[in-house]
Amino acid sequence: MLTSALATAPDSRGTLFDLPHIESDAAAFVAAKGMSDRVQIVGGSFFESVPAGADLYMMSHIIHDWTEEQCLTILANCHRAMPDHARLLIVEIVLSEGNAFDFGKVSDIMMLTVPGGEERTASQYAELLAKASFKLTRVIPTDSNVSIVEAVKA
Repeated sequence: MLTSALATAPDSRGTLFDLPHIESDAAAFVAAKGMSDRVQIVGGSFFESVPAGADLYMMSHIIHDWTEEQCLTILANCHRAMPDHARLLIVEIVLSEGNAFDFGKVSDIMMLTVPGGEERTASQYAELLAKASFKLTRVIPTDSNVSIVEAVKA
């Protein structure tokens, strides 16, 4: 996602934030894509803090891995780092409401039993985000099995 977003906006700059041991592999990947001059790589833990001052914060396949308490820590760190105008994008499976078959419900069972996280419905995302002082603005479906959950500071 970072690659295609930066490729379509040549003057854009981004920060790739991940655990410190990922930095060297990430730097090699970014260099291979010819974007070293536009992508800053920062190591750290989103349980402690995230880089401050960006216009957009995007997490892909992160929130579903963690317990609600851990998610609230991650979201609180994002909230603290974000300027008032910034947006938060969460790329995850968004479950359909009710009991109809949904592939994401299989993933939900795996998330519950392995890492201890969960997949969520749009209303569950709204509740989680509200607890972290965010407001869900929309859920954008994609052609894949994930959606983009967009939020702003409440």
